[in-house]
Amino acid sequence: MQTSKKVFILFISIFVSGFLFLSSPIVHAMTPTLSLVNNGDGDTVQVTVNGDPNVSVIFYYTKTGAGMQIPPLGNTNSSGYFSTSISTSSYQVAPSSSVYVTTGGISGPASNSIVWPIATTSNSNTVTLSQTGVVLSVGQTATITASGSASVYLSNNSNPPIANVNINGNTITIVANANGSTVATVCASNNTSSCSGIYITVQNSGTQALTFGQNNVTIVSGQNVPISISGGTGIYMVQNNPNSAVVQTSINGSVITLSTSSASGSSSITVCSTNMGSCGIINVTVGTASSSTISFNPANPTVSIGQSTNITISGASGGVYYVSSNSNPSVTSATLSSTTLTVLGNTNGSSVISVCSSLGSCGALTVNVNYVASGGTISLSQASLTLLTGQTLSVVVSGGTAPYSVINPSPSIAQSTLSGNILTIYGANLGSELLSVCSAEGGCISLSVLVNGSGAVTQLVLSQSSLSLTVGQGTTITASGNGNYYVSNNSNPSVASAQVSGSSIFISPIAIGTDSISICQNGGQCVVLYITVSAASSQATATSGLPQGCVSTSGYSPVTGQSCATGTSAPAVIAPEITQPASYIFPRYLGYGDKGEDVLMLQTTLARLGYLSATPNGNFGPATKSAVQKFQQAHGIRQTGNVGPSTKDALNQLPASPTTPTTITTREQQIATIQQALQALLAQAAQAQSH
Repeated sequence: MQTSKKVFILFISIFVSGFLFLSSPIVHAMTPTLSLVNNGDGDTVQVTVNGDPNVSVIFYYTKTGAGMQIPPLGNTNSSGYFSTSISTSSYQVAPSSSVYVTTGGISGPASNSIVWPIATTSNSNTVTLSQTGVVLSVGQTATITASGSASVYLSNNSNPPIANVNINGNTITIVANANGSTVATVCASNNTSSCSGIYITVQNSGTQALTFGQNNVTIVSGQNVPISISGGTGIYMVQNNPNSAVVQTSINGSVITLSTSSASGSSSITVCSTNMGSCGIINVTVGTASSSTISFNPANPTVSIGQSTNITISGASGGVYYVSSNSNPSVTSATLSSTTLTVLGNTNGSSVISVCSSLGSCGALTVNVNYVASGGTISLSQASLTLLTGQTLSVVVSGGTAPYSVINPSPSIAQSTLSGNILTIYGANLGSELLSVCSAEGGCISLSVLVNGSGAVTQLVLSQSSLSLTVGQGTTITASGNGNYYVSNNSNPSVASAQVSGSSIFISPIAIGTDSISICQNGGQCVVLYITVSAASSQATATSGLPQGCVSTSGYSPVTGQSCATGTSAPAVIAPEITQPASYIFPRYLGYGDKGEDVLMLQTTLARLGYLSATPNGNFGPATKSAVQKFQQAHGIRQTGNVGPSTKDALNQLPASPTTPTTITTREQQIATIQQALQALLAQAAQAQSH
């Protein structure tokens, strides 16, 4: 009976204990955090851990010549905080090796891994390396030289599959095997506590290393020095900074900023792009502040809009120059390369540009941008160009004062040549750039160039690139290319005009002189048609027997007014006319401020329809905008005043005029008409006397 009672009591105890255990809440262990700070004495490092309260802290590190070690450091307090100082030489922590901790025992949660700061002892037999970091591609080899000891040996290679490390005397040879990183610890053979670490980064084969504005930088305490980064893909990150207690880093976009509060020291900082596709190293040394001032030559320059000038910087030698601030970047932009500062005038005004040295001194440069037009405003037939690699296009320059000049900051993308007022652009490589075309007496205008593709180029080709015509002798040429041809600029519309219908371009000579007409196609590619107009011949062909001014037996002589077939007087004097074609195609968007032959034809069409009362002049102004709005209202189109897709469709579907074709009559034509009438009267008088 007693035995049964004891068993029953034991059963109840186990049941209650199990129930209490199952009903207790499950507590999840906190992931600890680890931070390391070099105490600055060349040996000790402060280790700080935050985690669960009252749990053990286990330290995981690589011991020089012995491999992984896991000694306990102590316990966290009731707040979960623990801190202790560790001697690098006593623990023999391998330089640049990764360390971490676990809390609550070996199976407890692990902290983040951190590279142990390099801390050398005061022993004179120290190991000094020519490099403490290298970036290689798979298959590449690097050589590092050790000094300060009779010989060195490899104490540890944290990730041997990444790179082989071989030592022969004081020469360390590294062979890259696979993508990744590893730390090689090298120690002095006569002083096993004197070691240095080499951080090795291996990129994929064929990738390019990152490039920096400066690879070797000397900075002083209190300075924040920005260094530009280029290359790679994705975002940039600091892969390794073996001496973060001496040199601090921060990355914002493509700029890494270096700073220090130390009086001496150095670090080799490895920076990589996303997924370690590309990496590079910046070697930083903490130096002494310079007392010399920074100077500029020329000092406080004045530039024109669109003009750039180079300024030489001097002073604070040994440091790295950088642009600290620009008070008015909308007035002038500034770029710095080594000791040359390039400023570009954007608009009238002034700006103060501050340039500093990484050694502490700064200088201020005032740039004035001022331009008063001389010889008229310079203009281009196109404000922007889009072309393919291998393609050549031309732009007409007008206004300002000849000879013109061109500033091309990136000839590797687009090559430019200037002949008279014709600027020719050749697409060399993919990219974009901004050219400046300038007048001889000051004043520039920008041309935006985009090279956005390669392959078979559909060039715009005209059946004739130059014409020699006489007044009143019109002709038609054809265009071939992408289609949707249009006139973008006419440098001298008083000499000749051009009207486009499909792929046919009708050229009408108006007066004696020369003209350059820019013909464009869908996509923005243009070519220039050169036209020379001379006076009509006053001599009859000696062998033809035709009346003076006739070139065939059809029509009437523009000189005498006689019939070219019979020689008799014409019933009336026929003045040369410029007739709008039956259907004019408007290929491009037109709006306020545009000008050209298509604007002239738009105005002529609107005047014929009764919407425009002003005289057509080829300039899209307030009267033209009002007329377009009236046209849009009549055709149920939203009244924007611009010729967009709906308005173009309505215009392009207009039938030809049912009455006499619209004639554009110039002063020169009126004079020619009067001269022809007088000559016809003289011819009639001469015939009467002969009878």
